[in-house]
Amino acid sequence: MAKEVKEPTKLSNVIDATLRPRPQLPGFAARPREQARPVSLPPWFIDRCRQAYLSVSFPGSTRVLGITSALHGEGKTTVALGIATAIAADTGEPTVLLECDLETSSDEFFGLTDGPGLGDWLEGDQTPLRIIRMPPLANSFLIPAGGNRPDAARTFYRLSQSTVIEDLQAEFPNVIVDLPPLLSIAYSSLAAKVTERILLVARYGRTPLAAIEQSMFLLGRERISGIVLNGYSSRTPRWLRKLL
Repeated sequence: MAKEVKEPTKLSNVIDATLRPRPQLPGFAARPREQARPVSLPPWFIDRCRQAYLSVSFPGSTRVLGITSALHGEGKTTVALGIATAIAADTGEPTVLLECDLETSSDEFFGLTDGPGLGDWLEGDQTPLRIIRMPPLANSFLIPAGGNRPDAARTFYRLSQSTVIEDLQAEFPNVIVDLPPLLSIAYSSLAAKVTERILLVARYGRTPLAAIEQSMFLLGRERISGIVLNGYSSRTPRWLRKLL
């Protein structure tokens, strides 16, 4: 029996309730806001993520940037978090990390309890879209993907046909999209079209060159804004690198 797919609730209402919550009533405690566990990233790593996003040219005042990799284990989610943190700190603008890896849950990484996510909302499961504060910055937010979905391909198709990212830009000038690894899914062509600008993460000494070339073919060179080499440590002293 085919599953009935319902339309998700209006995104603007969810964003409005998150960024502009109802005022606290006198004599009542404020409703606790759900927030992710702070993930400690070294300053040098955030600085490298800053260099990565600054190398990308954006056409207008908003920034939408996809982060993907060829395979699992390349560190793309950590890079996406680092870039989101750097942009939020640099601009002071509301910044959201949109998790679109619907087959791999990052709830444990962010210290979240099991709950609905983007996939559930896209399927219209009568669940609100979770927009979670991401400390330590007050202007940093997270939309989790939710639990692993056996129907990830269909859900991702609904994402590609929706206006979710466009609607988010109305309140979040910076949208960082954590995409699934391209060579691990059958719907890579859909993932490649979610954002116009994509950074490809590769792990130094681990990612095969053939996997990088295949990912670049799937994405299309016009969409690739750069390759982030994760796990690379230069042997050149820092003072000398500044002169090069």
